[in-house]
Amino acid sequence: MANKKYRPGMNCEKTGKYSRYNADGKCVSEDIEVEKGRRFPPAQEEGCYYKEQ
Repeated sequence: MANKKYRPGMNCEKTGKYSRYNADGKCVSEDIEVEKGRRFPPAQEEGCYYKEQ
């Protein structure tokens, strides 16, 4: 199953560790902990997204 992509500011559906990727798909940051019901952190790069590790 492919990991779902989450945009900054979206509500988290599952508590866990996530990685942030830039628009080109390159991993920019790892081990970002987000709790269920909380929003994903904002990012300065346009087109970035988060994926569960």
